[in-house]
Amino acid sequence: MGEGIKTNGIGIIACSILTVAVVIISVAAIIDGYHEIEEGHVGVYFKFGALQDKTTEPGVHMRQAFVTRTRHVLIRPEEERIQNLEAITKDGIEITFQGIGVLSRTRKDKVVGLIKKFGMDFKKVLIYDRIREDLRIFCAKQTIDQVYNEQFLEIVEAVKKDVEEQIIRLGDGGVEILNLVIPKPDIPQDIALNYKQVKVQWTEQLVAKQQKITEEIKKETELLKAVADARREKEVLEIKIQERIIETEGQRNVSEINNQIVRDKQNNLADIAKYAKDKEAAGNTALYSPEYVKLQVAQSLTNNTKFFFSGQESVLGGLLTKILAKKK
Repeated sequence: MGEGIKTNGIGIIACSILTVAVVIISVAAIIDGYHEIEEGHVGVYFKFGALQDKTTEPGVHMRQAFVTRTRHVLIRPEEERIQNLEAITKDGIEITFQGIGVLSRTRKDKVVGLIKKFGMDFKKVLIYDRIREDLRIFCAKQTIDQVYNEQFLEIVEAVKKDVEEQIIRLGDGGVEILNLVIPKPDIPQDIALNYKQVKVQWTEQLVAKQQKITEEIKKETELLKAVADARREKEVLEIKIQERIIETEGQRNVSEINNQIVRDKQNNLADIAKYAKDKEAAGNTALYSPEYVKLQVAQSLTNNTKFFFSGQESVLGGLLTKILAKKK
């Protein structure tokens, strides 16, 4: 009986230990399976070391405990600095680019494929290493003056275009270069001093050129002012001449009007005199009618006591002659 009790006690202890173990394992599994994905990231999962095809969005998630690992992949824009990029130009000058800025972004739907092909550090392979390679190739094809001066502004466009083409070809466009900044490279001190002297000379030439332009503008302004003054004086003279012409024409018109008035006045006076003469002639014609003449003769004969009939010089003889002539 004692042995039975002992056996029962051992069984109970074993069951208790097993229960505790199960509880501990369950709690550990829950703790291990519970995980969070931060905003701006997606979660990818490796089960027994194999990458799974699914991705998870930001938030709280559960995974299969103990056999699955979670990795966070940034999909929002990310800025990276590339330091100490050394290159050699076509003419053998060693230069160094410091602080190349790259702003890039990963496409969410391409994350799994990029990791399978290039690993978790796929941006280094597709972007940063390609920028280093293309920038070195660009410098190797150009002289130091072309890289540092003449074609410096063309470097970004050339490198960015070539890297984007490689991203499409190698990575199916899974990452995007949003912005690329390439500063001027560090060049040997003696060459930098030469460029400084050239810059000083260029500045002096620029100042001289600007002074020449200023003088030309000043002379041109003076010429334009002189032309404007001459044109203004010409216009004023033309206005004065026009005023004189108008004044002369006005005076001539006034003279013509006055002459016309005088002519009209003289014509009126002549017409009045002619009219008076015509009236007088008409009146005389009407006055010296035969009856009037006979009456005047009779009155003359009545008033005179002596008559002289000889000759046309006498009054009666002259009158008789006129009467006889009218009758003929």
